[in-house]
Amino acid sequence: MKSSVNICFGKLMILIGLLCLVPIGVVVFYPQDLKYSLSFVYSGLFSIGIGAFLYAHSCKKRGSSKENRPALGKKSALVVVGTWLWAILIGALPFVFSGQLPLIQSLFESTSGWTTTGLSVMDVSQVPHIFLFHRSFMQFCGGLGFVMMMVMVTHDPHDMMLFQSEGHPDQLMPTLKKTARTIFKIFLFLLAAGTLAYCMAGMPLFDSINHAMASLSTGGFSVKAGSIGEYDSWAIELVTVVLMLFGTTNFAVLLLLTKGKFKQVWKVSEVKFMSGLIVASVVVLTVLLRFQMDFSWIESFRKALLDGISAISTTGFSSMSYAEWTSAPICVLLVLMIIGGGMGSTAGGIKIMRVDLFLKAIKAHIRREVEDVPGLSSIEFTRAQGKVRATDALIRQIFCFIGVYILILMAGTFLICVFSNCGVIEALFDFASSLGTVGLSLGMTGPQTIEPVLLVEMIGMVLGRLEIFVVFVALYSVRKQFIKR
Repeated sequence: MKSSVNICFGKLMILIGLLCLVPIGVVVFYPQDLKYSLSFVYSGLFSIGIGAFLYAHSCKKRGSSKENRPALGKKSALVVVGTWLWAILIGALPFVFSGQLPLIQSLFESTSGWTTTGLSVMDVSQVPHIFLFHRSFMQFCGGLGFVMMMVMVTHDPHDMMLFQSEGHPDQLMPTLKKTARTIFKIFLFLLAAGTLAYCMAGMPLFDSINHAMASLSTGGFSVKAGSIGEYDSWAIELVTVVLMLFGTTNFAVLLLLTKGKFKQVWKVSEVKFMSGLIVASVVVLTVLLRFQMDFSWIESFRKALLDGISAISTTGFSSMSYAEWTSAPICVLLVLMIIGGGMGSTAGGIKIMRVDLFLKAIKAHIRREVEDVPGLSSIEFTRAQGKVRATDALIRQIFCFIGVYILILMAGTFLICVFSNCGVIEALFDFASSLGTVGLSLGMTGPQTIEPVLLVEMIGMVLGRLEIFVVFVALYSVRKQFIKR
């Protein structure tokens, strides 16, 4: 492997190690958790030490030869996937060293954290504060992405390729470093504002910080066993809804909002499609909950608003257990989880932009068959940067992505059914939640879940967070290297 790739690995390992040390700050407020701090120290220093050695050793051997773009693209995918797998390992070690969880369960919790999924195998009512913060902090950092945090302080020719491989399609500012810093500043502001809003709504400070991080990252880890619904507060639920919407909004659109360009925001195709979908889904869920679950109209709307937006934003907060919900509202949540949130946001799923263009392509194809009009080349959509005409290559890419996504969803559902002997709906819902990095569950995923099912869901989380094809490109790159040897 080229030394330049090892240098990128080294820098990202150091970053991950530093992030692993952050939860130690919690012991200032909760001294009883001091006994767990060494588990974070060992994990963080291990990652920093390995990363520093790899970086220093590779810098000495770095050559001056330039690499071609296709090769660099494959290596970028390899670096990104390798970094995320390393982060999962390092994030799991504090759970293992402290005896909080066995190895597989620790890896699952770490995977769920970094990928902003929110499925959990922990009884949070018994978890020390330092680990509750660790879970939420993993989600906040995982939502932003390791590469984005790295490029705020470093500069390397590989950075743009890495940035795009991690799932950030847009360079919003003249330079990549300014783009990363701008996004980070926006999220820090929203984190502070969200924490303050939660406190004003009556939530304790520690809970507020954790839920603000989980909402903005569309992660969904909660410090309460009953999630947001346990607070039973309209105000807290409204704050959560607003933060989830910010989290699932394209970073480029967020930048327009900070500049006060509201008219331009409304022209963005994703914003229009998502707004219509949210209104429609909340209305349908409200009606279904009112007549099938016998809730009052107000209670039905309240649950539909929180759970519906939680599903489409792929956050995973819930108002209550779904054990008593009927099949129809469960199906609505399932569809919303599969569709997912905004492109270039912290959300998962297929993504709003892909679904919007998918439907427009179908409409264009039908019109071409019926009328003498231009076909796919006539499809237009509006991004934050302006109006764009969809190319045939983009449409093919979208159809390919959706097809592979559905195939993986079917395969994961089948494997869970085989390993757990559960019903198809339960398996489909929880694997869709994993692949979409959502975190909602019908109760199948938890402390009692067997390890093979956890492994299947972990694979789904990684594939979902890294947009599937990045993982495939990395695996193909590794396979070619083995064949050459």
